[in-house]
Amino acid sequence: MLGGLGGALLIGGATVRHRARRMLRVLGTRPWTAHSSVALQRGTSGAAVVLGGPAAGELLPLTPHAAQWRFPLLNGPTGVLWWCGDARTGGVLAPPGGTELIWARPVRGRRARTLAAGPQAAGLHGRLAPRQPQGAPDGTAGPARATAAPAVAASAVAASAVAASAVTARSTAARRRRPWWRGTFRWVVVVGCLLMALATSWSVASENDPLVDLTVTGDSADGRCLVRWTDPFDGRTRTGPFHCEGPRGPVEGWETGFVVSYGPFKGDLYDSELRGTSAVTATDTAGLGGLALAAVGGVGGVTRLVVSARRRREKRDAALYAPAVAAVADSGDGTDREAGDGAATRSSGGSRVDYASLAATAERQAGLRGPDTAKPRATGDVRAGQTVTWWRVPMLRRVAGITRTSGLLGYTVAIAALCWFLGTDTVPGGPRAAAVLTGIAGGWSAWRMFRSGIPLAGRTARAATAPESRTRRYVLLFDVNDANAGPLLMLFPAGAAGEEPDPGVVADGGDALPEGLLRIMPPGPDKCPWAGLPAATGTVELRGWLDEEPVAVAWIGGRAYWPQDPYQAIDRSDPEALEAVAELLPGPM
Repeated sequence: MLGGLGGALLIGGATVRHRARRMLRVLGTRPWTAHSSVALQRGTSGAAVVLGGPAAGELLPLTPHAAQWRFPLLNGPTGVLWWCGDARTGGVLAPPGGTELIWARPVRGRRARTLAAGPQAAGLHGRLAPRQPQGAPDGTAGPARATAAPAVAASAVAASAVAASAVTARSTAARRRRPWWRGTFRWVVVVGCLLMALATSWSVASENDPLVDLTVTGDSADGRCLVRWTDPFDGRTRTGPFHCEGPRGPVEGWETGFVVSYGPFKGDLYDSELRGTSAVTATDTAGLGGLALAAVGGVGGVTRLVVSARRRREKRDAALYAPAVAAVADSGDGTDREAGDGAATRSSGGSRVDYASLAATAERQAGLRGPDTAKPRATGDVRAGQTVTWWRVPMLRRVAGITRTSGLLGYTVAIAALCWFLGTDTVPGGPRAAAVLTGIAGGWSAWRMFRSGIPLAGRTARAATAPESRTRRYVLLFDVNDANAGPLLMLFPAGAAGEEPDPGVVADGGDALPEGLLRIMPPGPDKCPWAGLPAATGTVELRGWLDEEPVAVAWIGGRAYWPQDPYQAIDRSDPEALEAVAELLPGPM
């Protein structure tokens, strides 16, 4: 089993290394290009990604080589992916920014035609053209942006050069210091291998321990018998205690035993049950201890190699790729300013987080995402102003943790039932051990469900049907670099009747600052979590409480959108609060 596991790990490591080398060659010879995309998840191994080509009507179906947990990187809210490669041989996919890399191969034949003719791929033709990275071969767009923001690109290159020099200085200082633990794991593996070799040699030598005849001469003080035998190594007569079998009379009898023939235990007498010498215990201790040391040293050494490789990659990226990524700039207009001058706009406080700028960004994100092709999750019979029970709402059941707890405890109960009806010996040990682990995790999940999950779900359900409501304008935004983060509703004053407008702020104008934010749960299924979202901008009706434990539910178009986090109020007079809000805004798309 250990040999098979080691061989599988070696094959997997060799495959990953080969793929990393291919990705490095592609990234070093070709530029990044941005494309509208749609991700199609078919089971655990049949995922596909369709990219919209640079020319009208062109589509590029690809098969990504990524684990299941990395699939959300390909299914981002903006519907844009960066591509670096050849449509014939394959290349690298990444979310906007080029930080997370996924190898992808082209799809050919009948499946390619099926993917290109699907309704989801057909929707790529009606989307907005995504912004290309700086210097990308997209006609005149790249050079136009290069001439629009030369100072931004130059400052980004200078900053990246300073960062690269700092990384180089730190790495040089680290080499000079040479920490004490450098090479420790290597010696741990060596010591473990030596102990295992010693235990193996003792175990092999024990097969040649000679069998001797023993003469029983009496009883010892500890209840064992005294025996006399002739040492097979030096020929001398020896006496000592021995574990005799059966009852003994007053007359002398005889027994048989073994004499240790190796190591510091040479000459020890023991019986057929290995009693009488510490050689067996020392052999087992050396073997198991050496195996444990080799395992710890191997895992620690591999971890140190991975960390060192990551640091070298960060150093190389800071010196080579950071200028190209930092030079991603926009056309330079006032409503679409991006990462090149993000530091200046974020520090200013109001030019980046006003309603007009955020609304323009939200409209562009909605245009890039395109129309939804999947149906949203069912929300249950939830109506404003009427009582609703939380367990009748599927999304609130997920908030309470019922689905997770039921899955964990259900497996444990099923295995326990099999053991009860079929017998413990019939069920293999692997499923029984897994049932114990899932039972422990299920118990912890159940404790959390009853302690916090169910009360939160009930409070959220009551908030959704609260009699009082507040009307606000909203802007729907996404975090481009984090596909797992839910949609973010940025809330602005609406100047409703009975509400006093803030001094110095025009409620219906584009210079209004946000007064709060609410992150909502994606309403779509797991394969398409962004299906069923409202429009990019509009009016929202907030129901709930904004006291010490703020819980608010957004009603848009007669549909309840459940909160993922508590409602957060924003102090518009505090520049630090506005700067913190600017950090949540999306990067380049």
